[in-house]
Amino acid sequence: MREPPAELLEFLNKHDPGVQAVTLGLRQVVVEEMAPCHEYIFTMRRRVVLLYGPTSRAVEDCVCMINVYRSHVNLQFTDGVDLADTYGALEGAGTRMRHIKVRALSDLDRPAIRAYLREARKNAGMVPRSGRTTNEVMTKVKTTPSRKGRSARQTT
Repeated sequence: MREPPAELLEFLNKHDPGVQAVTLGLRQVVVEEMAPCHEYIFTMRRRVVLLYGPTSRAVEDCVCMINVYRSHVNLQFTDGVDLADTYGALEGAGTRMRHIKVRALSDLDRPAIRAYLREARKNAGMVPRSGRTTNEVMTKVKTTPSRKGRSARQTT
């Protein structure tokens, strides 16, 4: 697999090494199952978010995403309610989304992760190409503008 973007590594630098390793490992699994696809990486508050979809409109056409939190990583499915939860691993009670918590690298060996990714891909109409490679991922990174020049908020 090609190297993750330098910006992603910079975003992850604020997280402990275990969460960084889980994030990069999960990203590799997602890319292996979703390619060819589009990847959109950004930060939102203290989270790092990686979206995956069939078009460059990764926000609107998102099939799944990786959300990086302080102590764990979630693999979230936008239309998770449509997945057959044959492994009983999906969490969430919302009207659309479901997720799987990934806390350790060993969690990536769970067959449920790849099975749900394949099902989500199929449900989204993303037909896998034979002989695809992870190089068929078009990555876009949204970097946040510098905070220089903004006045600091004071608290008393």
